[in-house]
Amino acid sequence: MADAPKNANEAPIASDGFAILDADAIMRAPLHIEPYHFVFASDAINPASRSVVLADAPLISSTGSIPLSAVRFGPGFRALIDDLESPRFREIVESKFNVDLKERPTTISVRGQLRRESDGYVHTDMAEKIISVLLYLNSDWSDAGGALRILRSKNIDDYALEIPPLFGNMLIFLRSNRSWHGHLAYEGPRMSVQFNWVKSTRHIGQHWRHRFNFLKTFTSFRR
Repeated sequence: MADAPKNANEAPIASDGFAILDADAIMRAPLHIEPYHFVFASDAINPASRSVVLADAPLISSTGSIPLSAVRFGPGFRALIDDLESPRFREIVESKFNVDLKERPTTISVRGQLRRESDGYVHTDMAEKIISVLLYLNSDWSDAGGALRILRSKNIDDYALEIPPLFGNMLIFLRSNRSWHGHLAYEGPRMSVQFNWVKSTRHIGQHWRHRFNFLKTFTSFRR
């Protein structure tokens, strides 16, 4: 059980070694091998940390995946990022997927807004990615659009699982040429963290630099 935070901006210290994530929930989640290798964990964030994470999350008004370095956030959200970057989380993922990630670099980005005409398209993720982690941070979700679909093919209606982007829902998957995923069209706020182990950051960095030169103009920050 997590200790109570000393103030609204201080992350609780969890007995499992994580400040924010729930190790037991992630470890209990089974590995699925069809239509590709993935793990879905609901409540991957300790419930006691919910208010801290939401209070300290970045406020984002632009669309697209935004590098973490381009946004500002508070200590509670920082604690969540530290958990994702920790050796403990890496070891859990390594054991789930039987992969060695120790020497692999990582990338982190956030999303806060979706645009109906440009987001949700079916894709497999960039070939540079090895493992992708999607963590959702939305308090509620009732829209038919915006729920991520684990797809058997390029057909958005050919799905094995649909994951609403509710707070604490975490998807981890092994990137491959058949790791198809996407969602039905949605426009509006939809907060998520995208964490990846990658082969190299060179191509991903070039992609982000090309796409997000406008961030200081179009992104709002929370101090």
